[in-house]
Amino acid sequence: MLIIKMILQDPIQVIVWDCLNNYEYDNAIFLAERLHAEVGSEETAFLLGTCYYRAGRVNEAHHLLQNISLTLPQSRFLLAKCAIELKSYKDAEVILGTNMEIVASEFGEQAPYALQLLAKIYNITERRNKAADAHRKALSLNPFMWKSFSQLCNMGEKVEPHQVFHHSNTDFSFGVSTLVNLVSNSENISFVNSNIPNNTSLNTNVTPNNVSSKTPMTMSTSITPEPHAPVKRMHSVFSGMAPIPFSPSFGMLPMDESPVLYTPTLTDANEQKALPKIVNSLRAQMGQLKDAVFSPAPRCTLGPAPRRSSRLFSNNNSSYSVKENNKSPSRKFVAPKSPSRKSKQRTAKNIKTNPVETNERAKSIETVTPAITPKNSNAVALLNLLKELGEAYKALSFLDCKNAIKLFQEIPTKQLASPWVQTMIARAHYELAQYETAAKVFAEIRKQHPNRTEGMDIYSTCLWHLQREAQLSALAQELVELDRNDSIAWLAAGNCFSLHKERETALKFFKRAVQINPDAAYAHALLGHEYAAAEETDKALASFRTAVSIDPRNYVAWFGIATVYARQERWKASEVHIRRALAIHPHSGVLRCQLGVAQAALGKMDRALATLERAVALDTENPLCRFHRASVLLRAGRPDDAIDDLSHLKNIAPRESLVYYLLGKAYNKIGNPHMALMHFSWATDLDPKGTGGHIKEGFDPSKQEDTPERAT
Repeated sequence: MLIIKMILQDPIQVIVWDCLNNYEYDNAIFLAERLHAEVGSEETAFLLGTCYYRAGRVNEAHHLLQNISLTLPQSRFLLAKCAIELKSYKDAEVILGTNMEIVASEFGEQAPYALQLLAKIYNITERRNKAADAHRKALSLNPFMWKSFSQLCNMGEKVEPHQVFHHSNTDFSFGVSTLVNLVSNSENISFVNSNIPNNTSLNTNVTPNNVSSKTPMTMSTSITPEPHAPVKRMHSVFSGMAPIPFSPSFGMLPMDESPVLYTPTLTDANEQKALPKIVNSLRAQMGQLKDAVFSPAPRCTLGPAPRRSSRLFSNNNSSYSVKENNKSPSRKFVAPKSPSRKSKQRTAKNIKTNPVETNERAKSIETVTPAITPKNSNAVALLNLLKELGEAYKALSFLDCKNAIKLFQEIPTKQLASPWVQTMIARAHYELAQYETAAKVFAEIRKQHPNRTEGMDIYSTCLWHLQREAQLSALAQELVELDRNDSIAWLAAGNCFSLHKERETALKFFKRAVQINPDAAYAHALLGHEYAAAEETDKALASFRTAVSIDPRNYVAWFGIATVYARQERWKASEVHIRRALAIHPHSGVLRCQLGVAQAALGKMDRALATLERAVALDTENPLCRFHRASVLLRAGRPDDAIDDLSHLKNIAPRESLVYYLLGKAYNKIGNPHMALMHFSWATDLDPKGTGGHIKEGFDPSKQEDTPERAT
């Protein structure tokens, strides 16, 4: 890459990019500011804007690029990114454009990333159909855009991994083809020696020969032009820009009739040979780079290094030849002799282009630069892996969690041991309400990768359900110490204080998480549940609605809205919203249980019992489903069946007072007052304030039918 920069760019730009690659942002900004102050072109503005952006100074990058006329796609892309981070979504959309086909053609290899930005704008502005189209277009241009695939799955779009991560017979080389094309088309590059006596402006056509790349190359770095020298036309370091007159010679490449990359002096005669060698070597290196990236082994035999005598331009159409100085061990630089009259005439004839010879030269380039084919590339292996991961991730996104776990466990062992795959498996167990198993997987991830925070919000919720105060407290403290600006850390802290019933502190931490990451739908949903527990229903509904506006497939928020309406005895609205949640997560026993409760409250006993039966079948280990089924059976006049469920629950949750209270009512209905009184007494002992006042209702015939809210 450094060789490419040396050929294409001014040395100052090379230094700036090297500073950026080595994370020396302050030094890069200082040099880029000097360069932009001297030249003031769009290219230097883009370079300075990149420095600002990577250093976190987004406002300065946005202001710099906003005040100039942009024609380069790189500059437009950077300005759009800055506008999105500054929440100027309308401006970013105007910068990128709305026609996806035009965006794909204008941005070239950056088109998939530009389309991802466009999809992000559409998603934020709730134009999700267009966002899905943009993601699909990005995947069609580059099948390695995993983010687009995952976003489509999260949006609930039907996308087939075997169609997305599939490659046609055409060649592809994302991120490499620009450099390969540059080197392959290097016939357009000419080397001019303006200081050689009797110079006839000979243009040297580059042919693909294997040469050494160790020859040094120098470039002019002077800031001011030579005195009394005519002002040369300047060639942009970016393609697509028209030559412009300019006086400074750093930051721009001077050109006469063609781009001048090197201007040797009289003492640099032998270095004239080095320039085509560097380009030819670069072409060979790019071929090897393509093989290294996309194929398990080299698919093209480049052959051994040629002798020095064979490193000259061997093409018959070559318009330039230099006699090799093999007998000079001291490598003295000798100026070449002036060509004879016959050689001049021969040279003038050879300058004329011949289409047949050009085609032959192009074919020779193709033989040197190996093509990337799907049969012989590592890209196919990567696509196959993405296909397997895509099937598993799609199943998890559509909450087919058992199938997702199975698919994740079938991938290769090395990938299975990676933290991302383990996090997905733990999340699948969490969605199945298998909190114990999920917590074990998360604990192992935490042990192997203590600085990883992805998925730790789900881990904290698992510990909240398992009522493990010590582990949750330790997790929250470690995450906050690790990064106080991470919303996941404050979600864990909020869950910790929620478990301790410290509502105000929990709300404060949940609000902090939302403040850090206002686009986190799960954070808004947890905040809403905490508001609901604190009996602040209006604020709870506002938080839940914010969550579903960010992510319409957040079933936790839909479930929260349904529970708030149930507490307000708005059963019809509760049923509507719980059905929205079930449409997203049809395999959840808890959601079906809540639907059964709403149906029972509306008097739909048969439907309620059928729904609760299915909820128990989906989640046999969940005591809540059995409890609500027993309650509905008791209200439906089937106390014997209710006693079976309640006796099972008494073994699972021996300290739950409501179980004993319902058992007392059931025994009272079948005419067994002795057992009824015994269970009412146990209920009173376990919770004297909560159930003691209801014992009398169990013996009062006028109060046999329990109210819907108490039954739930």
